[in-house]
Amino acid sequence: MNNELAILASELPVLQTKGTYKYLKEITGNGAYYQVAWQKLSDGYVALYGTASIQTKVAPILNDIFEDEEG
Repeated sequence: MNNELAILASELPVLQTKGTYKYLKEITGNGAYYQVAWQKLSDGYVALYGTASIQTKVAPILNDIFEDEEG
């Protein structure tokens, strides 16, 4: 499963529900997708894909949790 710290520290939003975004297996081969979010499931995180970025007012981007640790 994916590393929780790496996902939470990424600049991609974490969504509680899948919404209109797709799992990779649903769009494999169409050649027009990019990763836009993670969905938190009971056993870990799943990458979600779409064709449009998620707006901040819909799903806020997580702040860099390591910003206070910089030199």
